[in-house]
Amino acid sequence: MKRVKKVLFLNITLVKLMKFQISRNLDAHLIKERVPTQYKNLAVSCESELRGKCTLITFPHHNRDIVKSGLVGKALKSLGTLTDHQLVVVGGCFSIEATNILNSKKAIFLSLSDQYITDTYHSNV
Repeated sequence: MKRVKKVLFLNITLVKLMKFQISRNLDAHLIKERVPTQYKNLAVSCESELRGKCTLITFPHHNRDIVKSGLVGKALKSLGTLTDHQLVVVGGCFSIEATNILNSKKAIFLSLSDQYITDTYHSNV
């Protein structure tokens, strides 16, 4: 039982530490293989929109995770200049501000929730 608790604790800790992960230069048909399991159907449904090379950013992706604009800004800064690659983003729920930033980059969203939450509202909850 102790071992199970340690593994569970370690997994929870790793999820909390993961802010985002960037995968670059992916062929469009590989996106569905690189997303978390619960997003595979969403990736397949938007596959026709993808072409050429893509950049995939995976944010915290459980259905209760809110991806705020600050984290999106950090990810985009880390990414640097986008070339002709399409940007695909995965996350539980994107705040309105985060959505606006990613829309300006013409990102394709794979999200479990489309709630309308602002960065400020989420910080106050």
